Amino acid sequence: YVEEAMDVTQGKLTMGFRTGCDLLEEGYPALMVANALFGGTTTSRLFLNVREKLSLCYYASSQLMKYKDLMLVSSGVEFDRFAAARDEILSQLDQCRRGDFTDQELESARRSVVSGLRSIPDSQARLEDYWLGQAVSGCGEDPAHLARRVEGVTREAVVTALGGVALDTIYFLKGKEG
Repeated sequence: YVEEAMDVTQGKLTMGFRTGCDLLEEGYPALMVANALFGGTTTSRLFLNVREKLSLCYYASSQLMKYKDLMLVSSGVEFDRFAAARDEILSQLDQCRRGDFTDQELESARRSVVSGLRSIPDSQARLEDYWLGQAVSGCGEDPAHLARRVEGVTREAVVTALGGVALDTIYFLKGKEG
């Protein structure tokens, strides 16, 4: 746990999770869908529940660091809502780990990831970035093939992928006292 104080008006809560899975792992497509379901899209658990329904954060999202087996959750919170936001983020992750999500949520997450992969060739910069990353990692999988793998991700695969996700670090930037 790391806490810092600065002259800011909004707290920043970042949670780092080890995933046990990187781009080269067979289970990576399931982790991509799990991330989208949990916090990677506007239909995710973090966005709809933590931000919209409970109003615990100004923003809340997760992203994968595909080369480092990390998932980062970033959120903006009121200083006095830090504990509630942290606890609800962890609760949403636990619910996803248990498979406590609807088929519609799963399909929405899957479609979001597939759509993102299929749109990579539409942008020269994104295509260059994708292939540069693939070359550096030693992976030669093209976006279309990865999208087909994502389409086959099951509920069980998502639960398995999230089973390997473990909280590593909590960082909280708060305002200065007094």
